[in-house]
Amino acid sequence: STTLDSIGPLARSVADCAIADAVMAGEEPAAPQPLPFAGLRIGIPRGMLFSDTQADVAAAFGTCVDRAGQAGARIADWSIDDLIVEMRAATKQASIAAIEGAEVHADWLATGASVPVDAHVSGPLSRALAVTASVYIRTIRRRTELVAAMDERLSGVDVLAFPTTPMVAPSIAVIASDEALRNRTEGLLLRNTQVANQFDLCAISLPMPGMRLPVGLMLVGRHGHDRQLLSIAAAVEALLGR
Repeated sequence: STTLDSIGPLARSVADCAIADAVMAGEEPAAPQPLPFAGLRIGIPRGMLFSDTQADVAAAFGTCVDRAGQAGARIADWSIDDLIVEMRAATKQASIAAIEGAEVHADWLATGASVPVDAHVSGPLSRALAVTASVYIRTIRRRTELVAAMDERLSGVDVLAFPTTPMVAPSIAVIASDEALRNRTEGLLLRNTQVANQFDLCAISLPMPGMRLPVGLMLVGRHGHDRQLLSIAAAVEALLGR
């Protein structure tokens, strides 16, 4: 998706992520300097992004937030549910990623793939291929408006914090034979990260301590505030213990 997709690093530390990110951006690599917690404004978007969160994930997240508060950060609930609802309405007919992906793969979708393609991939792309140009243009226009609204909403905080996913990874065996469970699980695993993607924000996911299976703490900043986000993440990483 040319509108939504961007390249970011996976690494063992925030510093390594920052260096790799700078290289990809054509900037001078440098490890970020952790920002002080005193006065740092952290918004918690409680509501839709916290529904169906597993108890152990919620507990680990609560511990992370408590540590940040004890270190001097200012923690406040920061609702963005109304904007999420509007974005869902704008992309109800088809997601931007599916529409743009269908254009990339239009040739084999029309003639048939030369090799087998999973129906969970080909199905949504085939449906998106039928979306009209007027619907796509209106979707992009509405998304632009909602991106601006989200940027204004986040002007009162330095970063949002919430679980990267509301659950730990399920086993393939658990969901392989249950289509309804598979679809619900996929929706949950994509739900929180889609917010940063759809609203053109920058984000980073850090491991939350105390979990048997890994789960992330996602920090989300305003568009173009990547350097500040990495400095905040460096401070949170040191606080939680890498």
